[in-house]
Amino acid sequence: MRHLWLLLLIACGSVQLPGVLTYPEALPAKSSSAAGGGDGGGAGGGVTPTETSKDYDYEDESQQAAANLAKSTESPKIPDPYFEQTDVDIYVPINTTSVKLDCPVRNYNAQHHVLLWYKGKTPVSNGDNIFDKIYSMDKKFSLTVPLASNATEERYVCEVPNKARRQVTIRFGPEPSTTVPSAAGGSAVTSAPAKDSAPHGRDISLWLIGLLLAPLQLAVSFRF
Repeated sequence: MRHLWLLLLIACGSVQLPGVLTYPEALPAKSSSAAGGGDGGGAGGGVTPTETSKDYDYEDESQQAAANLAKSTESPKIPDPYFEQTDVDIYVPINTTSVKLDCPVRNYNAQHHVLLWYKGKTPVSNGDNIFDKIYSMDKKFSLTVPLASNATEERYVCEVPNKARRQVTIRFGPEPSTTVPSAAGGSAVTSAPAKDSAPHGRDISLWLIGLLLAPLQLAVSFRF
């Protein structure tokens, strides 16, 4: 009987005895606003549901990034080298033993171009490297070349491959003078110097002035 009574008390939940296991009462479910402590005033305020973000166009962003990368990596255009004179004749005395040949190339960039010297078709230099010690070259690529005593003409070429080329022809002897073309009919026209004609014109002017003043002098003399 006593065991039955204890079981009834436990089932009803009116008495809790030491050493006897009792089940906790089921608590009523709380709303989300109550669990969050009202308007966010309690600890760990209410959680507001986040809105779904709009779709982002990753393709446009990747295209823009690729365009910016292409602009940043695009190398500046290097101007082409050139010569103002591509064919030059140099006249030297017959017994000259050496001569200095200039190579005035424009827009030359040592990082992108190379300059070559040739004697005829034989390479003489490549950049700063000279293939034969009989030649010498300065920092401006001017080449000093030896001349043979019996030579009558020598040709050298200063070149930036596939860009610019200058040929220098060395000729021995005096430079030919420029001739003035004669007048029509083949005869040369000669004229007297200006300093010779000036005195004659001055004499004629004085004679005319004297001729005009003579009647005036006669009239004055007869009057008085």
